[in-house]
Amino acid sequence: MKLFLKNTLLFIFTSLTLLCGIVAIPACLVNRFSDFKINKKNKIVLFGHSHPECAFNDSLITGLKNLSHSAEPYFYTYQKVKKVITQNPQIETVLIEFSNNQIDEKMNGWTWDYKYMSNMFPLYSSFMDASDIKVLFKHDRGVFFNCISISARQNLFKAITFNYNFADRMGGYLKLDRSQTLSKGDSLTHELDKARFLKSRLSYINLIYLRKIIDYCKQRKKKLFLVRSPQYKYYEYRHNEKIYLDIKNRYFSDVKLIDFNNFPLRDDEFADPGHLNLKGAFRFSNYVNKQIEAGILVSGSNSIMANARAVNASAGVLR
Repeated sequence: MKLFLKNTLLFIFTSLTLLCGIVAIPACLVNRFSDFKINKKNKIVLFGHSHPECAFNDSLITGLKNLSHSAEPYFYTYQKVKKVITQNPQIETVLIEFSNNQIDEKMNGWTWDYKYMSNMFPLYSSFMDASDIKVLFKHDRGVFFNCISISARQNLFKAITFNYNFADRMGGYLKLDRSQTLSKGDSLTHELDKARFLKSRLSYINLIYLRKIIDYCKQRKKKLFLVRSPQYKYYEYRHNEKIYLDIKNRYFSDVKLIDFNNFPLRDDEFADPGHLNLKGAFRFSNYVNKQIEAGILVSGSNSIMANARAVNASAGVLR
């Protein structure tokens, strides 16, 4: 009986050790050899979710690299920022999208619901520290272990194939070749949405990780701005504007907001209320490029404000 128990315990110990090795060793290799390098000419980087992903056509913007990714909350952006900043010393300026829906409780789901976590966690799990892991583990252990399994398989494949390149997977400009269709009911829907958003709750995990991103960039002496991409006048999340501005002024007053929320665009330049299509992105990106070529993003906030007023008073506002 004693021999049986001894062999059973030895088997369990060996299995757990082997399992930990399968998970931990590839993760360490990915963390060690991961490649987040961008073109050395790109001294400005932009991070965010699908709003900037569809708005900033970086092929039209001098020196800017768009690293935005659809449905990416700040929890995962933080992991990406750490690697991009560390591996690209040429970066001088960091832009972080800060739009109305990013304060909403919807971002909680983007952080730890299986639908989103199973996509984002395997990509960035190797770069998380213990406190990051604890956030996900405490919320839902079942989802966490499922995503650990996916992450382990993907990391093992990266290690076996020696493919540690993240350049094509961490985000970029997304072209949307469609235009939104408006109906007479849009105004009514806009008003109905208002009541719902007046009762909406905040995503504190998203706000906490935005603060982490800001502090990380400041510690590394990067020029940092929050940016709000253009949004359609009837976009549902604009109803939380008062709360949005209060959050900005209360928790992020140390960072300037370059606000393009009301950048003048036609209805047919939106793919939908939250995203520009290729026509809108073309016009908006050319405007941003003029500001960058004028040197305003690297010369300080006063220049940004002066240029925004001179080029188009309604196009960009600095808060």
